[in-house]
Amino acid sequence: MAVIIYTARRGLVAGHTAGQSYELEVGIESVSPSFDREENTLTTLSGKDYTTFYRIEERDSFSTVAIDDTALLAQLREFVMSVAAGEPFTMDLMGESGSPVAPVSYKLRGNPSKRLVNSAGFYSYSWQVKVFDENP
Repeated sequence: MAVIIYTARRGLVAGHTAGQSYELEVGIESVSPSFDREENTLTTLSGKDYTTFYRIEERDSFSTVAIDDTALLAQLREFVMSVAAGEPFTMDLMGESGSPVAPVSYKLRGNPSKRLVNSAGFYSYSWQVKVFDENP
């Protein structure tokens, strides 16, 4: 189970308060790291390329296991809505609630998605993140 720590801001679950930090434990089915190169390549009329390289942005994509727990689905919705404007959050893939192992700070990139896994009412959330460094 992964532990996600975020500050509730939007789409609040009943009993949660805006501005309060919450933990959420959820099974992660897949993690897909990727690297996006930021560069600009110009090609001359003769076909020679000139590339200006800016940086490599490391991103990770996460997908949850299939979930049918309505309370957990509601908290996942609160989580993705609360970090939708680029607010940082912490995720620990190996830890447990209250005992972190390898927490990493992230910022959401792109649009998270919720999909119906099967007709029995199981859903899965997916989202893409960028590692958030407070000291760039």
